[in-house]
Amino acid sequence: MASTLSEHGKRERIGPCPANLKSVMPTALRFRRSAPFRNLKLITGLLGLLAVVRLVPGVPAGGQNTPQDLFKEAQAAKARGDLLGAERKYLELIQRSPEMGNAYHNLGIVYLAEHKYCEAVQVLEKAVKLEPHEPGGWFVQGLAYYELYEPREAVAAFRTALRLSPADKNVQLYLGKAQIQMRDYEGAAETLEKLAKSSPHDPTVLYNLGVAHMKLMLDDVDRLGAAAPQSYLLFLLLAQDAQTRGDDDAAARFYREALRVNPGATGAHYALGSIYANSGKYDGAAEEFREELKLNANDSLALWKLGEISLRTDPRSACDYLERALTLNPDLPQARLAYGRALFRLGQTEKAVREFEQVERLAPEEDSVHYHLANAYRKLGRLNEADAEMTRFQELANRRSEITHDAARRQIEMSRDSQEGPQPNFDPSRNPVHH
Repeated sequence: MASTLSEHGKRERIGPCPANLKSVMPTALRFRRSAPFRNLKLITGLLGLLAVVRLVPGVPAGGQNTPQDLFKEAQAAKARGDLLGAERKYLELIQRSPEMGNAYHNLGIVYLAEHKYCEAVQVLEKAVKLEPHEPGGWFVQGLAYYELYEPREAVAAFRTALRLSPADKNVQLYLGKAQIQMRDYEGAAETLEKLAKSSPHDPTVLYNLGVAHMKLMLDDVDRLGAAAPQSYLLFLLLAQDAQTRGDDDAAARFYREALRVNPGATGAHYALGSIYANSGKYDGAAEEFREELKLNANDSLALWKLGEISLRTDPRSACDYLERALTLNPDLPQARLAYGRALFRLGQTEKAVREFEQVERLAPEEDSVHYHLANAYRKLGRLNEADAEMTRFQELANRRSEITHDAARRQIEMSRDSQEGPQPNFDPSRNPVHH
């Protein structure tokens, strides 16, 4: 079925494609306007392939051009941008040599460039029947179906093309896109995950893979909402989605809704407190972490966060929280770094050094610990080690980003005895969260 856009922007059917090639012929010369093809670079590449197809010699009638002559004329028309002229020549070639599969294939590509997707489907059906082992015909037919919003037919064509040419990345990409169009998000994710392994930095692949995963997540939200429309779990899922998108206001609202429905929801107070702390609302954050501890007195993450907040004004109180956190979770580098900073402020420099050295072992990618080590070594008179740690801090900060590098320079230019130092900048994979 062909389709068009209604006044509301929705794709609607306008009637069946012509049933056979004879019915295509009379309409093939009528150029019609349509929405632009969604991948101009790809179709330009397909047009370029027209120059390298093989020809089957035909026997010319008296005074008529040979099939080779017609092919050359079609190519010349295409090269100068005369797609309608190229279309005419290929139609004439098909009339003269109706069993030449490449003629149908090339005409299908021209139809795609003209946005005549229904006609393209028809001639490409003939192409794949004549040359069923040629992957290009199946791929272009899949493109035509994709543009007609016929994803099942597109997927079938792309799968055949991929079976014949397993390494073709364009086929893999469009198979994934057609699966998304068909709402087979699990299949699309599987297809695009495989492609991403061989094209890990291709933004188009990563974008479509992201779309597939996002659709899967939204499906999960819909199913959860249908199964338990007022469940605190639904609000938690919505909150985490909002956080992922950087919408902390919406995330906080959903966490509060989750707690309204289920005041005993573990992890929700911690997550809400983290949002408050990141926005500088330290009193509200501390209250949320204390509420989390009421639910679980042995929550090392809430204890660590309370220690971080207390460190701003009361390092001795911070030590109490952080010592408890490390007793429960001795390999939590964020808590150990904060504990070292608290000890340093209390004048317990040698103990602080031991904590910082532990952080180096647990999180070698963390740059700020080298700054704090440099200050501690300098206070102990270990100047060579202090200089080495400051150099290491600058190197790691420079690797992170130019912005971080500038911040590092500003810190170095500050007093060597500064107690504040740079904020911890742990790798995102180490960000502790409740599940």
